[in-house]
Amino acid sequence: MSSEVRDPGDGPVTIVLTFPFAVDRQSVERWGLPGLPTKIWLDDRTLQLVFPETEPSLAFKIAETESASGDAVIDQFVVNVTFPATRIVSVYTVSALAAAGNRAPQTSSSWRVRSDDGITLSPDAKRVLIYDGFSPVSGQVPTFIELDTKKSTAFAQPPASDGWFSFADWMADGRLVMVARGVWVGDANAGNMKRIADAEAAVGGYVWVALPDPSETRLALWAYNSDGHIAIVNMGTGAVQKLGGPFRRCAADGRASFAWSADGRLLAGTDCDSEEGPSKARVRIVDVAADRTVRTIEGGTYGITGLPTGNFVMVRESGETGEGSRLLGLIVGFDGQVRDRYLGGAWQMSPNGRYLLQRELSAAGCCGFTLFDLVAGTSVQFTLPSSGRGAAPRWMRDGRLAYY
Repeated sequence: MSSEVRDPGDGPVTIVLTFPFAVDRQSVERWGLPGLPTKIWLDDRTLQLVFPETEPSLAFKIAETESASGDAVIDQFVVNVTFPATRIVSVYTVSALAAAGNRAPQTSSSWRVRSDDGITLSPDAKRVLIYDGFSPVSGQVPTFIELDTKKSTAFAQPPASDGWFSFADWMADGRLVMVARGVWVGDANAGNMKRIADAEAAVGGYVWVALPDPSETRLALWAYNSDGHIAIVNMGTGAVQKLGGPFRRCAADGRASFAWSADGRLLAGTDCDSEEGPSKARVRIVDVAADRTVRTIEGGTYGITGLPTGNFVMVRESGETGEGSRLLGLIVGFDGQVRDRYLGGAWQMSPNGRYLLQRELSAAGCCGFTLFDLVAGTSVQFTLPSSGRGAAPRWMRDGRLAYY
């Protein structure tokens, strides 16, 4: 038999299956297919399947295809369509996540975007910014893509030569901030983008981590350097403050992780004396204005993530072993006290602090999640389909969940 993919560009994907004989149609149609495609029999040997452009994974297996006459059978065949250099961008409401019930939730919007590198969704979910991210540099000029029309607009500044970009996002007041060799700030439409600081010089290396403070007036920048210092950049003036830390990496290919306190006075970051792995890592909490360590938390960690409540998640070994073993997520205050604990994978909190999203770990490695309602004291589980390299959930400012 043969297959053909038609219209491989933007829009619905049409797969045409041509069988070597007239088939019993029911023997084909009884098998489930991803995305509930439109099925059209062009004749007794030819089946046309039309999938929506946003179907994240076009892979399926058909077993025991029988001939119409009953004297022949195809034991099984597999169809696997890949979309190189594309990503699915999907947006979900919390109510859709809660209603999923161990299934994939219904999206409120979904698009396929021609990029598999750096990508950031705008706060209104109307466009994405694509750029050279953490991968071999391709020379991608930072570009807006309008999601509904696919119209693209390349930036005048910053140039592709400033990349790769370790950070690109909109601030609450609409400013667009990008970090590569320099720190660039402009309006929401990338107008008047200005290089306000030399990021590479500030941290003594290429920036790996850039984290805005809660007021979104400063950026903490980290790069691998000999002394473990970071830089705090004022996004209004470009002024740079050196923070001694130290915040040193724990593995040759690793990076430090950081969290700001709610008032922006304290910064927590990971630190290791040498590259011996996470079991030797500590969390160092520094008074930013005084450049002074006020507290350290020993005992090892894989990293920390800041929460809108002003606490942070500290990830540690749970004691479980074997495939699918979970990690321990400790909710820790800047006073060093543990507020709560969870078993799972990565953790993210909604901007209003009500929902905590936990990624579930399994032998398969993908893609179950638990959503905890911290006010109601309830939780729901759901799955998100694999949608491309590095796909991850991201909370939006309006409380929706984006996945790309």
